[in-house]
Amino acid sequence: MIRLGVSVEGATEREFVTRVLAPFLSQHGIFASPIDMRGKVSLDRIGNELKRLIPAFDYVTTFYDYYGFHKRPEGGVEAVEHAIKELLEPGQRHLLLPYVQLYEFEALVLAAPDQAENTLGVNGLAEQLRQIVTTAGGAENVNDGYETCPSRRIKGLAAAYDKKLHGPVILEQSLDAVRNQCPRFNAWVSSLLELA
Repeated sequence: MIRLGVSVEGATEREFVTRVLAPFLSQHGIFASPIDMRGKVSLDRIGNELKRLIPAFDYVTTFYDYYGFHKRPEGGVEAVEHAIKELLEPGQRHLLLPYVQLYEFEALVLAAPDQAENTLGVNGLAEQLRQIVTTAGGAENVNDGYETCPSRRIKGLAAAYDKKLHGPVILEQSLDAVRNQCPRFNAWVSSLLELA
């Protein structure tokens, strides 16, 4: 069994790893444990966290949102992932698979519109979410503007949406569909499977 430490941004990502990702990976011989950064993710904080986690696991990955990443380097999400990898000594970098969600966790919820409507009980929600995704050119392209980020769009259509509660529940039933709709997310999950 491969021991995988998953450094997560906060409670929502922790619940997702616990309820969705860890059970999926365990079917492939990977035991995933989330470690919660409790928000305010920055390169300084991540560096300290990685130094603690690398010796404790066979591999470590990250699951942070690009939206709200403090003092993120110029160059987009790939530049942030590269900067995270550079926090480790060269001899340790092969143990780290950095991943930053573009633009935030709720992009994955946008990619599961039918399950979101079923879970939240809002008639017509699925079609509204599909329209948002179509207009943006994909769930992972829904931007990081304050009023237009994925979480605020969902909350604007379904006031009862609680990201920590509903997000992981929605994704429990739709991981395959989400992987099909979110190429960056799918590439990350595929890279984790290759560890087995």
